[in-house]
This record gives sequence, C-alpha cells and structure tokens, in this order.
Amino acid sequence: MTTGLFIALAAIMLLTFIAFYVFICLYVYSDARVNSDNALVWLLITIFTPNFFGFLIYMLAGRRKDRKPVKKFKLPAIVSAAALVLSTAGFLGSVLFSSDVPVISNVSVGMVNNNIGSQWEVSYRSSGETLERTISLTDEELENFTVEASCAEGESYLLLLQGGNAKVIDLKDHTKDKIQLDGFTAGKIKLSLYNEGAKDSKIKIDW
Repeated sequence: MTTGLFIALAAIMLLTFIAFYVFICLYVYSDARVNSDNALVWLLITIFTPNFFGFLIYMLAGRRKDRKPVKKFKLPAIVSAAALVLSTAGFLGSVLFSSDVPVISNVSVGMVNNNIGSQWEVSYRSSGETLERTISLTDEELENFTVEASCAEGESYLLLLQGGNAKVIDLKDHTKDKIQLDGFTAGKIKLSLYNEGAKDSKIKIDW
C-alpha cells in the first residue's frame, strides 16, 4: 500500500466522522426546538459530551416522548453514519490485513500502548514516532528492570535518561533480559522509544 492511499483512507474516515457528527448535532438542535424547552443547551451537551453520549442522553431523557421526532437531518445523519462505517472498515482493514503498512513521520499506525502500573507494553504495525514516559523506580525495581522486544523492519531504540546517566538499548531483536543500570539511582527516569521506519514491533518493559 502506498503512503498516499493510506493517508487518503484516513482522510476519508475523518471527513465522514466529522460529517456524521455535524448532522447529529443539527438533528438534536432541530428536534429539541420542537420537543424540548432548551434546544441550545441540548446542542451544547451533544457537542461537548464525547462518544455521542450527549445524543443518547437527549434521546432517552431530553425530548418529550409524546412528540413526533423531527425528520429534518435524519436522512443525512443515516447516510453519513453508513459512510463512516464503510470508511472505518476500509481503513481498519488496510491496517490489519495489508502486508505493507507505510511508515509516516511522527505517526504510529495500529498502535496499542499500555502503560499501567510497573509495565509499559507497546505494539504497532508501523511507526516513525518517538514515545516518551517518565517513571519513578525504587532500588528493587532498578534491579528488576527488564526489556523484551522485536522489530521486523527499521530501527527501534530505547533511551533511559537520568541526570548525566544515559543508556541506549537496541530493540531490534532483544530477548527478555534484565538491564544493568549502572550509575542510575532510585528516583525518576525518563524513557524514550525512538522509531525510524519501524514495522511490526512489540516492546515490553517491566520493573
């Protein structure tokens, strides 16, 4: 897949999402003018409540149930929703099933980033992005700091930085191993994941 095609699919998905969002907001405002006493309030709730929860709240609790819904903007909303589903499916399909996902500077494609507790686990189809995180380690955690990683193509590095101390780890094919952090002390350490044309990478850091 070419970078241009990939960007085009992402752009189409974004535009259809925006269109669907706009029509949902217009539908709520139009309907609320007839079926509610606070059309502007419900419009603002719909705009600023994430994941379309504002729309759901309005439909369930905001409108008078004995009134007929306003049909204006209903069809455009349905059409844009269908276009959003199709474009999203096409984009996700290109990420999941394409054998050659392009690398885009400062962008990660198909990324899963879990940084809960004493673990940082990252995987992606392709990445030209630098990821950063600052953690605080005890003496025991310094001794148990382990890294396991693989990178099918490109370059991927982990930089650990604390004051004047620095350590670079090549993540190309790094089997799980304890990392000797000579000179590092208990306290805050900055972790930076550098990716240069990296593809099909999995990184797991434990402490």
